[in-house]
Amino acid sequence: KISDDITVFRDGQHIATVPANTIDKNGLISMMVGRELTQIFPKEEAEIGDVILSVKNLSREGKFRDVSFELRRGEILGFAGLMGAGRTEVMESIFGIAGYDSGEIYINGKKVDIKTPRDAIKHGMAFLTEDRKRTGIMAVLSVRDNITIASMDKFKKGLFLNKKEINATCNEEKSRLSIKTPNLDQLIKFLSGGNQQKVLISRWLLTTPDILILDEPTRGIDVGAKSEIHRLMCGLAKEGKAVIMISSEMPEILGMSDRVIVMHEGRITGEFSRSEADQEKIMQCATGNHNQQ
Repeated sequence: KISDDITVFRDGQHIATVPANTIDKNGLISMMVGRELTQIFPKEEAEIGDVILSVKNLSREGKFRDVSFELRRGEILGFAGLMGAGRTEVMESIFGIAGYDSGEIYINGKKVDIKTPRDAIKHGMAFLTEDRKRTGIMAVLSVRDNITIASMDKFKKGLFLNKKEINATCNEEKSRLSIKTPNLDQLIKFLSGGNQQKVLISRWLLTTPDILILDEPTRGIDVGAKSEIHRLMCGLAKEGKAVIMISSEMPEILGMSDRVIVMHEGRITGEFSRSEADQEKIMQCATGNHNQQ
């Protein structure tokens, strides 16, 4: 809207410079990702299975209260709401990053007591945090170290680490998630935001989780990487994984969720199936102007 000319770079190469009034959004996206994007939100149907996570009346003083919901295998459960609605705080409590004052958490029908992230990981959970730079990447470490840091036990060989297995696994992840990096020794801070995010997702996938909590998984990354992460989410759901996606982007919530839960000021104010959810209903619940609950 404000440019006279637009220059596009991709993978370190100059792709094109064009007058802004000669190209539309789709054309620009095509140049940025090197292919046509017919669907930015490539939602695929997955079989919704049994309840894997059940949260009952979870409360934390000053943050959220009486939060109850269920998550099923094969489901992408979207959490919508405005900034400060309490969505991240709920997930931090479930994952053991922060405590909670009352309520219960059940995994596969069994009550669990999660006090630390290590407990959560042992129960098959993973948490991609909202702030990639502050609580995600370890900027002074390599891509290799960032991928393997949460699953070092897998690579132990007596008192030492099996470097050959580490390299083989990291190369597999690099290929599987299309992580663009000169080599595994590259410091992660020099990667693009989208590739940093893919490294973090790879880190958690190596822990073989059944429940993935993704907090703003595509914030601050380019449209091509967004599409790739959305496809990965769909693939995980089809494998029977259960995904919670917190997103402040309405198109992402509507495009990727099988079910949507809306929060406002620390409370759940609405819940909609994929067919029921629309922008108006979600915004009414997100602003507290609703008739539900």
